[in-house]
Amino acid sequence: MENKDISKSGLTKVLQMMNLSNFGFSFISIFIPIYLLTIGDPHNVYFFKDVMVWLVIQHSSLLFFCFVAIYFSNRVGIVKTLHVRFLLLPLYILLLSLLPFHSFLFYVIPIVIGAEAAFYWTALNILFLRNTNKETMGRSLGKFFAYPKLFTIFNSLIAATVVHYFGFTTLFTISLFFVGLAFIPVASLTSEKTYFVFTLKAAKDLYYKNKRFLLPEIIDNLTEDAAVIWSIFVYLKLASIVDMGIIGTLVSVATICFTIFLGKRTDKENKYKQIKLGAVLVVASWLLCYVVGVYAVNKYLFYVATIGISLAMKVFLVPYQVILLNEARKDDAQFIVMREIPVVLGRVILFLMAIIFNNN
Repeated sequence: MENKDISKSGLTKVLQMMNLSNFGFSFISIFIPIYLLTIGDPHNVYFFKDVMVWLVIQHSSLLFFCFVAIYFSNRVGIVKTLHVRFLLLPLYILLLSLLPFHSFLFYVIPIVIGAEAAFYWTALNILFLRNTNKETMGRSLGKFFAYPKLFTIFNSLIAATVVHYFGFTTLFTISLFFVGLAFIPVASLTSEKTYFVFTLKAAKDLYYKNKRFLLPEIIDNLTEDAAVIWSIFVYLKLASIVDMGIIGTLVSVATICFTIFLGKRTDKENKYKQIKLGAVLVVASWLLCYVVGVYAVNKYLFYVATIGISLAMKVFLVPYQVILLNEARKDDAQFIVMREIPVVLGRVILFLMAIIFNNN
């Protein structure tokens, strides 16, 4: 579909924004669950199941605000929705720093970050879909996943060092600074209004057209976000923020070149065979994580298991996303938003399961 909202030079600025934003936010993203587990006082301590409740609220909020983001875009344009997220993201970081002093913010902050994610990813996914070609979607996805990581390779390790010596408040300040810088490339951009309409009939038509993706989307996101629980599990087993930083850095280094390679390969190879291979590797990798986590607790094995699951997920995700986005290209924003229903459902199922099996 030909892009109607932004010029090629404008898209370059959006990508610059994405790289800067990812750079700033990557300082804190991996450590948010750990932050929740390490703050509080004797009367207000957060446990694992509290973090899962946080994540359920966050992703439920994201689904609701996806529709709000499209409503907003219909009035001021897609690019302007990115401007909104730059009000919400600094607010989110500031509220995080205040959480130890105001416990009610525990239920406010995940709503804010859900809204931020909705305004950001809805606009970014639509712009990405409109500025890529079916024939080279694999290559485009490889770059989309990998290039932002080039700027964040050592951020997890740097962040862990900052937390260890200076605390989370200093880390939040650093993140806030770079997130603010990320607004500069898109500050002057404008875009046309959109005219997306969501009706019950349109939703039903979209469902029947793409129903084969419903169950895979649920399972895909359940499996993907299990990595969040895995990172918490690793922290609880190792009790080291520095080790978490090392793991984050190793994963970034391992996935960058691999993802770009996969993108190019996906455009040439049978995508369905790659998906089947990826599914087998994901199952094998999670079995390895289980064995390491239960029977062979060792930080170096944790490194290997985490890198293994990250690479296996890429083998599955890249060809799957290529098929998904190319099939849904003509439905544009309607598909991007409606897709969030099975996406959020998969994540909520995962986090509710984590709450139910909390004691094990």
